[in-house]
Amino acid sequence: MVKIFFRLVLGGLTGKVLGLVREVLLAALFGAGRVVAANRVALTATMVPINFFTADALSAGFLPLYVQYRKEGSALALALYRTVRTVLAIFSFALLVALLISRHTWVDLLAPGLDDGTAGIAASMLAIAALGVPACVLYNLYTLVALAHDDVRLINLRASALSIGLIGATVAAYHTGHVTLLAWGFTAPFLALYAWGFYWVRRKGYLRAGDGPADLPDRAGYRLALGMFWRRLRPLLLIPVILQGSIAVERIVGSLLGVEVVAATEYARFVVDSCMALLAAPLGLAGLAGFAKMSAGEVLGGLRRLVPPVLLVTIPLAVMLSVNSTGIVTFLYARGQFDDSAVETSSVLLLGFALGIWAQVVGYTLVKVLNARGANLRVAIVMAVSFGASVAVNLLLYRYWGPFTIGAAASVCGVLTFAIAAWCLGILRYSLVLIALLLPGAAAATGVGVLLSGPGVIRLAASCTAILAVFGLYVFVVPHLRRTFVSGLLARLRKTPPPTEGDAAAVPAQGGESVAVTVSSPPAGSESGMRSGG
Repeated sequence: MVKIFFRLVLGGLTGKVLGLVREVLLAALFGAGRVVAANRVALTATMVPINFFTADALSAGFLPLYVQYRKEGSALALALYRTVRTVLAIFSFALLVALLISRHTWVDLLAPGLDDGTAGIAASMLAIAALGVPACVLYNLYTLVALAHDDVRLINLRASALSIGLIGATVAAYHTGHVTLLAWGFTAPFLALYAWGFYWVRRKGYLRAGDGPADLPDRAGYRLALGMFWRRLRPLLLIPVILQGSIAVERIVGSLLGVEVVAATEYARFVVDSCMALLAAPLGLAGLAGFAKMSAGEVLGGLRRLVPPVLLVTIPLAVMLSVNSTGIVTFLYARGQFDDSAVETSSVLLLGFALGIWAQVVGYTLVKVLNARGANLRVAIVMAVSFGASVAVNLLLYRYWGPFTIGAAASVCGVLTFAIAAWCLGILRYSLVLIALLLPGAAAATGVGVLLSGPGVIRLAASCTAILAVFGLYVFVVPHLRRTFVSGLLARLRKTPPPTEGDAAAVPAQGGESVAVTVSSPPAGSESGMRSGG
């Protein structure tokens, strides 16, 4: 799992650098005006229905089952792939037709606050983006087939290819004046990615069932594979309704607050999503592949090794982004058409997103662990509560909090996702103890960061450096935190084996005493034991 995580992170760095170039270029050439707002709405209108039907079906319903069949050497792995591919192909072409026919109605529903001109541009962009839907859906399936073979190259290639396509489309739209060309930045890369993915999985032999005809699935195998896939997917059917509904509500609220908020939301979200892409997504995907292969007795120990380093990274990250939201937005975007009003709106949004980024990263990872362990009903409950709360915050408070509401709603969602998923996995108490011990250091780092923050790159760098230094010093000085974080890191560097099941491990407790905790897990097949420690 660790190897897969670092390969995903390193591969994602190129995509995020290109993504930064894309966003900076878009901000400089088009600012936060109607063109960018229309493009954001068009892409959201394309991705919401795609993710509505495929996101959890692929990541939670397909991958763990496919990994299991491959591990068993069963021909059902090939049967599952072919069945899911057929279903997704039919769905994607039907969605393409539906988007083309109803593009104006869909834009009006998703962004009721847009004026007629902006809505018309968004509908035209949606017609172009819809052409890439089948390629997008099927390429995502290829990435998971490769991931099941510990191959992350297709996943890493996606972000870079999309960024290159969007950069080219942005330049073309600006120089020609045909702003609808921005939508080709989505469609053209996915058409190329689909062709490459189709070639890659066959060149590597990932779809080979075995050495002979006897290893090929029969008709009964296809029926069994489809039945098992449906059984895995059924508890997750509520998730896309809640998740994509939350995204739609966020876009509706943004349009009601103004065109600038629609555009600025994605500029602010890019900063947070970059951190999520480099931390949460690799951890989640590695967790799906890694925890799906673990025995029940190994899961709790794996989680206790996973959570501390993630908190150690994400808590000071949240402090830096929150304290320096204006400085970061100014440094990244304040040039060309991106004026002071756009800076102010984007900064407020970034502050809201940043407050809960630590919880979003940990929560996302824990949800993927639940997926890997087959606890999909619990995943549905986690997502329903957390994203339902996000929808409520957006709808009830946007008139009072303005743009800050969108970011704050995402943070509320992240905190609830983390808390409920940690409880389901039996590590809520353990995680809360670590967070409580880290809070004084986070508070001290916040104070120092605020004192040093201000306009200019030098003050931004000084504030971020001071936050990291104060927080790191606090962790090193407090004995129990040093034992949990620093000693664990040194042990990994020395390749010291972690505590195995039944070994006593020192875990910091409230009140300053070290508590010996036996690393154990519930019996295989016992779901009730997954939350016993929470």
